Amino acid sequence: MQGGKERTVTHDGARELGSNLSWTDRAAGATVVALIVVIAGYVWGGTPASGSMAAGASVLGGIALAGALLGGLAGFLFGIPRLLTGDGQLASLATRRPTDGASPAATPPNASPVGGFRPLQGNSNLEEISDWVTKILVGLGLVHAGQVADTAKGAAAYVAEKALSGYPGAELVVLPVGLAAFLLGFLFLYLQARTRITLTLFMTEGIQRAGLPAETVAAANDAGIAAEARAVGFAAGARIGTPLGAAAPVAADAVVLGYGFGDLVSADEFAAWGAAQARARNHEAAETALRRANALAPDDVRILRRLAEVRMLRGDLRGASETLAEARAKAPDDLRVRRQELLLSLYLPAPDGFTRARVLADALATDSRTDQDVMVHLWRACAYGQMHRWFSEQGSGADEMRAARDVALSSVRRVVMLAPDPATPIRGLLGTLLDPDIPGDPADNDLRDFVQDPEFQSAIRRVHP
Repeated sequence: MQGGKERTVTHDGARELGSNLSWTDRAAGATVVALIVVIAGYVWGGTPASGSMAAGASVLGGIALAGALLGGLAGFLFGIPRLLTGDGQLASLATRRPTDGASPAATPPNASPVGGFRPLQGNSNLEEISDWVTKILVGLGLVHAGQVADTAKGAAAYVAEKALSGYPGAELVVLPVGLAAFLLGFLFLYLQARTRITLTLFMTEGIQRAGLPAETVAAANDAGIAAEARAVGFAAGARIGTPLGAAAPVAADAVVLGYGFGDLVSADEFAAWGAAQARARNHEAAETALRRANALAPDDVRILRRLAEVRMLRGDLRGASETLAEARAKAPDDLRVRRQELLLSLYLPAPDGFTRARVLADALATDSRTDQDVMVHLWRACAYGQMHRWFSEQGSGADEMRAARDVALSSVRRVVMLAPDPATPIRGLLGTLLDPDIPGDPADNDLRDFVQDPEFQSAIRRVHP
């Protein structure tokens, strides 16, 4: 879905990371040089007549080295990455039972979180030890902060007395040198653990990973998630609507579901895995994977549309609407997203639903690319019909009701003009929306307020030349 764009973003990110790491390396090197200069200057100017410059430099150098090693160990323990394994919480979603009343047979037997192709798993013993040690160090440091400071001062005084006797202000130099070296070692190794060491571990894991075949990922992503939409969408050739159920699994799903959540890397792989889980009716796992895909490729509108479909399948119309709104903000010229959001808005509670639908419908009805779209005008009539009913139930807003009625009538006439044959499904739905005596879905009643309005009756029953 992302193609070359995703590879470009990844390449730019790697280049920026390399630049930042080079900067930190230079900064660390400059700090080391500065520390050496300080030590050399102190030894040069402070060595007593009976002392040795080499001995003084060795003592302070040893203190700096010990401090850097201790700080580096602490930084490594605090920064060591924790690789997610296949038995994590996210991966376990893949083996949950199907939702929404799906039968157990709807879940492929190979929908296991372990793909069976990775010969080795990363050893997490060091990660666990680092977790324990860091918690212990932080706890002890907070409780005994005063004692730690006193101990450090005592150690500095001991070294100054025993190893730097005769050097002026030796105690005041030993402590800053050791502390500076400790902080330098901590920060440097912490950054290395968070960057280079992490990348090395990921590369090691990646060597063992066979990877999802590109053609399989593409096939899983191209297959539909929803089995069907509201009949009106297909009747008008819109090919979008409110899903009534998940589509049947495709051949690629058997391969995709053989991989666990922790085995996926790219946005395309997470999207394909999520689509396969949706067709297996594991909607919670599908939404988790698609959200991860969206995090990796936030500008990919297709992923957002798929996420909205899964949320609709789960009955989360509000979440689906917000997802489509996000997609529209990122791709304002994507007419498919705007039309799908318009239709979904009609199923949200009033007044928020028809308010959103009005704004979308008005924009699409006046757009040269969609002003001939019969479904846009039908949905616009429904939005204003809902608005009329809401103000009628509130017992107020006579002017708003009059304006809503006029726009709904204008939209109905536009539908009749674009679909002149009364025998078409669109015209049949238009009659159902107005007249309860016409067979159809009882939920399609957005124009019932105008059932006694002669202008609506005339417009809907009219055969346009």
